[in-house]
Amino acid sequence: MIINRLTLKNWMNFKSVDIPLSSRTFIMGPNGIGKSNLLDALRFISDIARSGGGLSLALASRGGLEKIKFAAAKNKDLVELTIHLADSPLSGTYYRYSLGLTNDKSGASRLAYERVLRSGELILDRPNRDDASDPLRLASTHLERADSIKSGSDPDIKEITTFLGSIRYLNFMPELFRCQDPFPPADVPGDPYGRKILQRAVELHHSERDRRIKVIEDVLKIAVPQMPKFRFSVSSSGDPRLEGTFDIGRPRTKHLQDQLSDGILSAFAILWSFLEEGPLLLLDKPEANLNRGTIHHICLIMYLSTVMGQKKQLIMSTHSAEFLKEYVFSWPGLILASGDC
Repeated sequence: MIINRLTLKNWMNFKSVDIPLSSRTFIMGPNGIGKSNLLDALRFISDIARSGGGLSLALASRGGLEKIKFAAAKNKDLVELTIHLADSPLSGTYYRYSLGLTNDKSGASRLAYERVLRSGELILDRPNRDDASDPLRLASTHLERADSIKSGSDPDIKEITTFLGSIRYLNFMPELFRCQDPFPPADVPGDPYGRKILQRAVELHHSERDRRIKVIEDVLKIAVPQMPKFRFSVSSSGDPRLEGTFDIGRPRTKHLQDQLSDGILSAFAILWSFLEEGPLLLLDKPEANLNRGTIHHICLIMYLSTVMGQKKQLIMSTHSAEFLKEYVFSWPGLILASGDC
């Protein structure tokens, strides 16, 4: 599945917004216009659905409902999010998931409503009879309870939960990638800063790991002078390491990740994340530390992956026009572009 439409009301700096999304969507605009906030709406739903997450954690990690509510909204106004899911970019909406949030009289956050439509048929509508008998249920969503539902009148929406929970968000920070000692924000759900890329890489079968490294090297070798050969290793203490081997100066000079440049680490992390399993990748301004040539070749692999049938959806906020080929539509201050790189 892919997400083909996102609707928000009273979310962050958006009073109301309704945007179509494609298999490749690029978001541009001035600083402070809300590019990252659009991505965070999808990340918020993913945080709720992710194993070990849930509504309370997703809200707490953002400072509570009042922190994500449109500043000019009234107390009675709801924070509302709706996502449309389709089987492919060319098919119509199959699932529609809607969530409305409010604060009760005590100030605690709760569901105002939660609805799921499948092929236009309403299959979940909360609050329901069970919620009326146990109001504490309104502190959690059906998404986070889907895996525990075995029978009864509640609908099975595991397909939605699995899809949303596997969304990956990346705002790569080379400093955290280099430093493997645990410190905040080491435990941020979903690894948004790329700290655990090495850990995930060494857990792969060596043949798949080597295949991805070869793809990354082939993409970057034209854009990056003296491009290193990459390999993963494990230190004597058992920590995963990324090595870059350069044929400069002393032949076969090895550099660990703490010696590699921000640009090389950023390009590697972006491409690695794009090649990882998962239906949707959210990239937040990935062009930092990258020059135009490197961006062009990163864009190339995104285009070729589409041509070759890879089904990963990409939604990206960026300040770089290098990622864009054509504009689909725009409104004041914010431009969205869809299609091929």
